[in-house]
Amino acid sequence: MAPSRNGVQGRFLALLASLFLLAAVTTAAAIPAPAADQSPALDTRSLFNIALPILPCFKPTVRKEWSKLTSKEKKAYTAAVMCLANKPSIAKSIPAAVHRYDDFTGVHNMQTPDIHFVGHFLPWHRYYLWAYEKALKEECGYKGTQPYWDWTKDAETMPGKSMSQFDIFSGVDGFGGNGPWVETTPEQNWMGINDRTGGGCVTDGPFVNMTLNVGPGADYSTRNPHCLIRDFAPEKFKDNVGQDTINEVIQHKKYEDFAWRLEGLPGWSMKNFHGGGHFGVGGLLGSMGDSNNSPNDPVFYLHHANIDRIWTQWQEKNLIPRILDMGGPIKAFDYSNQRAGNVTLAFKIGLNELAPEIPIAAVMYTRGPMLCYKYE
Repeated sequence: MAPSRNGVQGRFLALLASLFLLAAVTTAAAIPAPAADQSPALDTRSLFNIALPILPCFKPTVRKEWSKLTSKEKKAYTAAVMCLANKPSIAKSIPAAVHRYDDFTGVHNMQTPDIHFVGHFLPWHRYYLWAYEKALKEECGYKGTQPYWDWTKDAETMPGKSMSQFDIFSGVDGFGGNGPWVETTPEQNWMGINDRTGGGCVTDGPFVNMTLNVGPGADYSTRNPHCLIRDFAPEKFKDNVGQDTINEVIQHKKYEDFAWRLEGLPGWSMKNFHGGGHFGVGGLLGSMGDSNNSPNDPVFYLHHANIDRIWTQWQEKNLIPRILDMGGPIKAFDYSNQRAGNVTLAFKIGLNELAPEIPIAAVMYTRGPMLCYKYE
């Protein structure tokens, strides 16, 4: 069967986008970096390593929304997650890690000060998700793709439906629900989360007996066996993850403005679907609310897949310019570049033992052969 006209046009656009990105990176790499704290110029080998993942793939895998998966597909995914939690750690840089699932949490913990409120927040997490999905497939035989959680759909059902009734928190074929109520003191509530409803270990679902060894807190050297904790905060969730917030974010034309508005600022001075997802699920005491160790909750990966989907949608509104558009501070909150420069396409991101260092350019386009995925 001959390819459809739309299919041919899509392939042509993919190739054109890749060539533009490669040309831009090649040109930029020839210019020496202006300061020691900027990304260095790239040599020929580095350019070759950039070129390979930018060239387009024509049969990308499709990431689907969690509720669209069959019960069998959902159970296959959660089983693969538990498989990682039963394989020995390989990350020597994370002394607290016992198993492969800990490795991913530990790397996020170690790099937390350098990957939030910076220009590379989105590409780093895109690369991190890709490495996680790769581990599920190659080490645990997972046949599907990394799903995402479109929380806007669930937020639209509130307050008629409670968070515990969301499909994703099913105890049968989801991630299990909330933890039981745990009292806290006013001093603990530094984030102003007054609608929390849990705070204890999850009591149903596939992760009831999951032992996590990294966190809470910034220490990734000391093992601390503990359970998965959830502390649903339904008002924080509903107020921050709606379509109105997404619309406000994606209206920005420049990446720096888009990325800054997407991640927002600590606290609740502006609606923020990144924080709304984390603290809506994690509340005050839950794993998702621990900024260093939020990947301890497997829902983290579906939450960030949806954020990656929103970035992808933003890119595709004006594909070629936007897969070339990168910026923002190298150092957290350094929006005026007082401590370091701006992130570029040549800036390197890495995942310790999980995956090698690569230039940001390699993950700017999801349909290159390294990433090779799209969202339904």
